[in-house]
Amino acid sequence: MDQILSFFNEFVAKFLGQPALLLGTIVFIGYLLLGKKGYEALAGFIKAFVGFKILQVGTGGLVKTFRPIITSLTEKFDIEAFVIDPYFGQTSATEVLNSVNSLQYVGYVMLIAFAFNILLVAFRKYTKVRPLFVTGHIMYQQSAVLLWALYTVLGTAGVPVTTPLVVITGLLIGTYWSVMSNLVIEATQDVTGGAGFTLGHQQMFGAWLAYKLGGKFGDREKSVDNVELPGWLSVFNDNIVSNVVLMTFFVGSIMLILGKGSFEYDTNKYLFGTYIFETTAYFAVYITIILTGVRMFVAELSESFNGISSKLLKGSVPAVDCAVTFGFSPNAPTYGFIFGFFGQLLAIGALILMKSPILIIAGFICLFFDNGTLAVYANRSGGRVAAAIIPFASGIIQVLGSALVLNFLKGNDLVIGWMGMFDWATLWAGTTILSSMFGIIVPIALIGLLLVIPQVQYRRHKKNYFTTMMYDEAA
Repeated sequence: MDQILSFFNEFVAKFLGQPALLLGTIVFIGYLLLGKKGYEALAGFIKAFVGFKILQVGTGGLVKTFRPIITSLTEKFDIEAFVIDPYFGQTSATEVLNSVNSLQYVGYVMLIAFAFNILLVAFRKYTKVRPLFVTGHIMYQQSAVLLWALYTVLGTAGVPVTTPLVVITGLLIGTYWSVMSNLVIEATQDVTGGAGFTLGHQQMFGAWLAYKLGGKFGDREKSVDNVELPGWLSVFNDNIVSNVVLMTFFVGSIMLILGKGSFEYDTNKYLFGTYIFETTAYFAVYITIILTGVRMFVAELSESFNGISSKLLKGSVPAVDCAVTFGFSPNAPTYGFIFGFFGQLLAIGALILMKSPILIIAGFICLFFDNGTLAVYANRSGGRVAAAIIPFASGIIQVLGSALVLNFLKGNDLVIGWMGMFDWATLWAGTTILSSMFGIIVPIALIGLLLVIPQVQYRRHKKNYFTTMMYDEAA
């Protein structure tokens, strides 16, 4: 029995939890179902695997380069608080669960959630659920954080997690993956020009909301990617140039405020000014890397998933990492980062002025990947005005929503932060707070309420709901 459990835990962590391997395998199976030769399917696996790894190099590089700057900013002004960053939230979850000998249950939550997602897609005729959530590392992360949050507000300190809580958490997070990635399908197809995938990340509800609200703030024809400047300003028509200049001005100003004593760099090799420029220029370097990975990864996934969609799970759609959308609006993530930062800064300032018992430290992943994604969707429906306003509002919500839910989760020295992404500062923050007030009935009821959403979507997009993912504005 112990060997079976050990194999199960390794399978969850080392296969389902590895998105490049999982997606490569899906591409391989998809090509075989399309009747491709074995070597052609293997080539597709390799390209998808390498493409996703290139994507991860770009995203990892952004985090590695810019997270220390945000951290130094908070340390410079001696702010002791909780960090809103997915990995700080995950660390809080794993440490708390491990302290009550329950960390192993995260794997069970993830497997129940994934199985329920497959079940909902398999019975799509009745459930109206189309996406298969395949972002492995996000699956594990969300399973851990939700189990920790519900355990903290529903459980008893020092007692291991119960089986009913594991099952309910798994069904709830699986419902969220299925329903919210389904909710944003039509918007994603408009954003990507019908690329055939949907969003499977931390801000699916937020992206849908950004797309829906974007048109109320601006004009979609005035995109952040279609700014044609005259004369010498025309150099900024190139997204690489504009990204470097904007980030040098914005992040470089922060680095100047912090001073060179806040950074470790080779003073024999760099002047502080040249170090600032090289650091901020890496933003454009990593964005270019991300775009390269996106092109390779999406090309293989979109074609091969036709095999799965037509032979195994008809009408199904892969739900993938948010960074994949960046290739369809290269300038929007910069807007999201900058205006999201201003929003977070305003909200943090408000917490300080109100002498809040919870202070928040901004995390780079929320600032860039969360708000950058919202900017992509807002830009598509409302242009550059929406791409500025919505991330700004999101930054405020990320801070205030996280501060609110941390009031219910603090009290344990192992808690160092919260997920902080838009959906976790709204939907999951609310779920946690309501569960603390009304008990286990809240997550149970939420499962049923969420499953109503695809039924409503189906009525709106009935004509092409299962046959094509192309966005239909008239639907």
